[in-house]
Amino acid sequence: MTPRVPPPSPGNLALDERLRVALAAERDAALERRCPAPTERRGLRYRLGDREVVSFCSNDYLGLAEERPQTAPQPSGAAASRLVCGDLQVHRDIERRFAGVMGFEDAVLFPSGFQANVGVPASLLQPGDVAYSDALNHASLIDGLRLSSATRRILDHLAAPPRGERAGDSAGARWWFVESVFSMDGDGPASAALDTHLAAGGCVYLDEAHAIGLYANGRGRASQLVHRPTVVVAPLGKAFGCAGAFVCASSLVCDWIRGHARAFVFTTGVSPVLVPRIAHALDQVSGAEGDRRRELLWRNLATLRSILGDRAGLGAHGTQASPILPVLVGDNARALALSAELLQRGWHVQAIRPPTVPEQGARLRITISAAHELDMVERFARDLCELLDRHGLVRGEG
Repeated sequence: MTPRVPPPSPGNLALDERLRVALAAERDAALERRCPAPTERRGLRYRLGDREVVSFCSNDYLGLAEERPQTAPQPSGAAASRLVCGDLQVHRDIERRFAGVMGFEDAVLFPSGFQANVGVPASLLQPGDVAYSDALNHASLIDGLRLSSATRRILDHLAAPPRGERAGDSAGARWWFVESVFSMDGDGPASAALDTHLAAGGCVYLDEAHAIGLYANGRGRASQLVHRPTVVVAPLGKAFGCAGAFVCASSLVCDWIRGHARAFVFTTGVSPVLVPRIAHALDQVSGAEGDRRRELLWRNLATLRSILGDRAGLGAHGTQASPILPVLVGDNARALALSAELLQRGWHVQAIRPPTVPEQGARLRITISAAHELDMVERFARDLCELLDRHGLVRGEG
């Protein structure tokens, strides 16, 4: 028997109409976003519609996402919040192990980096604290700071906090919230600026989403600093090729997070099935295999950069070594057209448009992986150069 489908209410119809108008406006402005739905995935190769393509927009920097480790059976679910009965030994073991590899006293495992960034700031920051946030920080950091009780100050991109400023007459903490490698530009704050802020008594909350696994034998940019950041968030969906995120800090900070971060307290513990996968990725990233893959990654990056030169602003963006290369286009429709032309040649590069990037900041966000074959990189680079030259996107002329 076919179940009865109730008719929509007047309120539901009104909402549908409002969204229909909004979506039509997005389409007219070349801002509509849809999931590409790749199928038959084999590493960086998959099908989009009827075309087989190679991805140059994945965050699988070390090519670990296709790893299939043989692991002992684990329960499918933690069954409850970790503060109830979902705190399993595998959670504690992997937290201690990750913290040890990264040089921290403790770590807390969250289901995702977004969840960590939304939950941790609100639990740590208090009235009287000042939170300095980079203008191009990830949406999760922006949302997390909105939920906090600190006074927020937005910094120009890559600017350091002013020395000595506090919220009114308060002696609260001075926090700097920043990504170590920015997801859309591939750049990051100067290590010296981070150390200066820490040495002056400030706190640093460092999101290592696009750095963990890539620098300092896989330990990220935090381990390259003289002073240890207050909090490091290490999402596992990029170079680690799996899911979840660790929040690394002192034992006291981690204890506080476990008891007060609402995004940790009021959610079911991470699936135990995932933990052996995280452990396998940690072995790979921090060992000789990680060194081998990083060498391939940087070789591929050097090859791509040498062929592209300074087309479309590449000479001015992503100046630190990172696997993210933004090709600045500016116009939304033009960015979509370039993406479509690359797809016709068998290359998948998503066009990134507002609100992910600022107005007139539409771009192709190219990412390099250790899993790319050298010949693949060279052919992609030549095709991209041809298209950029045809569109007049040379030396930042987007």
